[in-house]
Amino acid sequence: MLTLLGLAAVLLANLLAGGAATGAPAQQLGPLFIMVGDFPLGVATSRTDYQSIDRDARRLYIAKMGEGKLLVYDLAQDRLVREIANLPKITGVLAVPQLHRVYASAPGSGIVSSLRVGLGMLGLSSGTGMVAILDSANLKEVARLPGGVFPDGIAYDAPDRRIFVSDELGSAVTVIDARSNRLLMRIKMAGEVGNVQYDPKTARVYAPLQTRNSLAVIDPAKNVLVKEVALAGCEHPHGLAIASGAAVGYVACDGNDVLLVVDLETAHVLCVRPVAHDPDVLTIDPDMQRLYVASESGTLSTFDMTNPQFPVLLANIFVGDDAHAIAIDPSSHRLYFALANVDGKTVLRVLAPRMAH
Repeated sequence: MLTLLGLAAVLLANLLAGGAATGAPAQQLGPLFIMVGDFPLGVATSRTDYQSIDRDARRLYIAKMGEGKLLVYDLAQDRLVREIANLPKITGVLAVPQLHRVYASAPGSGIVSSLRVGLGMLGLSSGTGMVAILDSANLKEVARLPGGVFPDGIAYDAPDRRIFVSDELGSAVTVIDARSNRLLMRIKMAGEVGNVQYDPKTARVYAPLQTRNSLAVIDPAKNVLVKEVALAGCEHPHGLAIASGAAVGYVACDGNDVLLVVDLETAHVLCVRPVAHDPDVLTIDPDMQRLYVASESGTLSTFDMTNPQFPVLLANIFVGDDAHAIAIDPSSHRLYFALANVDGKTVLRVLAPRMAH
C-alpha cells in the first residue's frame, strides 16, 4: 500500500502543478483511491458530459455541455490548453488516434439550413443536431454533418472505418464513413437510444434501447439492425461498456440502479449487480481489470473484472456532485471527472488508484 509519506508527496506535487486537492479528501476515498487534485476548467457551467482520451497525443477531450465548448486538456502538464467554442450544447466526444480525428456530437438549433436539406435527402428525421469532425493535429474542423435530434454517444468500428452515433431522442443510430467524412445512413430504432459501442470479437455494434429495456445489435458492415436482446431485470438501460476480447457487455440501468452483464455471443444475461444511484457512463481499465460506473448521484461504483462474466463490486465512493462521466488514462490508470460547478468553477477532479508496493 502507498505510505503516508508517498501520499503526501503526490498531493504536494499536484498542488504545485496547479491542482487543488479539495472537495474529496483522500481519507474519504477509502482504500482504492487517492486524491490527485482539482484542476481548473474555466467558469462554472450547468453541465459537463462525455470525455475521451487520446493516448498517443496525451490529451483529454471534455464536453463542457452547458457552455457549448469542447475542452482540450494536456494530460502530461495537467492543464487546460484549448477551448473550442462553436459547438452548441456539446454532449458526446470521441478521440480516434488511428484517424487523427476527434468526433463531437451536439444537439441544438444553430445548424445551417443546408444540413436540414441533407437530412431530408437521406430520409433522416427532423432535428438540428450535428456531428463535428476535427483534425486532432491542429484542432480545425474538417466536416460538420447532420446528427438528427439529440446525438449523444459515439463509437468507432475500425475494420469497417465507420463512426456510429446514437441519436437518443431521435430513436436512431447515425452512421458516418470515416474515410470520406460522409454521412452514410440512419438506422431507425424502436425506442430511445442510449450509449453505443463496437465489439471487435463479435464484429457488431451495440446500443441500449432505453424505452424498450433491450439491447440493439447492429451489423456495421451492412448497416442494419440484426436483433434486439431483452434485458430482463433492467429498467431504462443507458450506459454501456464492452470487455475487450471477451464478448461481454455491461449495461447500466438508471431506472432501477443495476448493472446487467450480458454474454454478447449467446445474448444471455449472465448476472445482475447493484450499482450507485442513477448510473450513467461506464469505462474499463483493462490492465487493472476494473470496471468503473459513474453516476448522476456523484457516486462511483468500482468492480473487479478478473472474471469478466461475473464482476465483483469493490466499493462505492462519492466523487463529487455531477461526477456522472469518467475517463481513464490507460498509461497512468488515473480517473478523470469533469465537475460542472465546484465553488463557482468547473474543475477536473483526478483520482489515482492506490498501488501495492
